[in-house]
Formats: sequence, structure tokens, C-alpha cells
Amino acid sequence: MMKRKVLISVNSFGVPRPRRAVEDGGSGLPRRGRGGTGVRTAFFGSQVSQAAQIRSWCQRGSRVQAHLAFPLVLVVSELVTNAWTHTASGAPGGRVRVQMRHLPDRLIHLAVTDDGPRPGRSAHLPRLSPQGDELHVGGRGLHLVDRLSVEWGWNGAPGTPLTVWANIDPYAPVPETAEV
Repeated sequence: MMKRKVLISVNSFGVPRPRRAVEDGGSGLPRRGRGGTGVRTAFFGSQVSQAAQIRSWCQRGSRVQAHLAFPLVLVVSELVTNAWTHTASGAPGGRVRVQMRHLPDRLIHLAVTDDGPRPGRSAHLPRLSPQGDELHVGGRGLHLVDRLSVEWGWNGAPGTPLTVWANIDPYAPVPETAEV
């Protein structure tokens, strides 16, 4: 049977650090366990100013070199922007949940969950828009996600919060040309 110990340490100013419980396997040393589900989760508000923080969170959590995280950062930006633009996540008090998980074969699973449709508006399901006017602003986000991911999709029911996800290989070459 493992004992539970609570370690109390102090910093260089003599102020106690927060307590943390560690498992003691008899050696008296802290043990590191895998713990948890392997899924990193963060919640962000509806402020567009949080976009940089979301990209930074994604890059750090990917545990890949910065130049390899480009597709991840671009995809999370597009998915969060879509949630802010098309759902209650973009309304005051709205939020998005961003999750990241490492999969086999170097893939990283990104998922963005919104707050559902805005009150009084109909639900819109994620879909690739038809290629239209090249000068039109908008409508290219999911095309970028489609181009940069191995696969993508969504979970949920119309009228409820939806999770849009993408599996990305950060080691795959970034497409040279994009027809988006």
C-alpha cells in the first residue's frame, strides 16, 4: 500500500510554496506518473485579444519545435475564429474549450468546442463552402483546416455545442500552393 505524503517547501524568501501530494513508493522520493488522460484542455473567453494566447498555448503544448507547430497554430486559429464568428462563443460571456492530445504516428488531435448557436439564430454545421469569388472576404477557414490536416470533422447535434476537430501531422510538409 502506498502512503500519501504532503511536502512543504519554501522558496528563497522563506515563503511556503503550495502543498502538493506525492506518492511514496517506499523510497521517500516523489514519483512521476503518467496520470490524467493525456488530453490538455483550456478554456478561453470571447475576446479576440485572446487569439495570441490560444496560439501560444497550442504551440507550447504540442511539444514540437516552433517551425513545426505552424499547421497546428493556424488550424487552432481558424477553428476558434469560426466558433467566435458563428456561435454563442463570440458573444459577451461566451467561451471556447480547446483540447489537444498526442495520437500515434506523430499526429496531434486538436478539438475546439463552442457554446452552441447564438440565441435567436439557427444552427450552422461546419462544412466546406463552395469555391467562389477569390476576392470575397472569408469562407476559407475550413479549406485551410482541410488542407493542413490529415482528417477533420465535428461531433455534436445541431442546436447544441459542437466540437470541431482536426488531426494534424506537424512533421508533414506544408503544402506549397493552396487553392483556398
